[in-house]
Amino acid sequence: MTSSTLTTATTAEAPTTDWASFRELLETHRVLCVAQRELALSETVASIPDPVAVSRAATLLRTIEEIDAAQVRIDTGTYGRCVSCGRAIPLERLEFRPFATGCVACQEPAR
Repeated sequence: MTSSTLTTATTAEAPTTDWASFRELLETHRVLCVAQRELALSETVASIPDPVAVSRAATLLRTIEEIDAAQVRIDTGTYGRCVSCGRAIPLERLEFRPFATGCVACQEPAR
């Protein structure tokens, strides 16, 4: 993502960005998660289910749900904003975790 695709009037406003590359990244992540979840679920059908596989399948389902929610936020125009404080989420964070719901400050545990 180049800085030429990002326009910010103030730091309090959400960046005006073409989210197409993020939509593609989210879809790629989703496809991979679905495939990994199917593999994990196939490992749970043994007579004694593998607890690690069960946990992994549940974690992947949560990730898929987070990806779906991020795609909805793109559609509704709220993608790229922290759901807690409303500030813009840095593009670097979204590139690392495209389904992030919050800025780093809001995601850090309270001290």
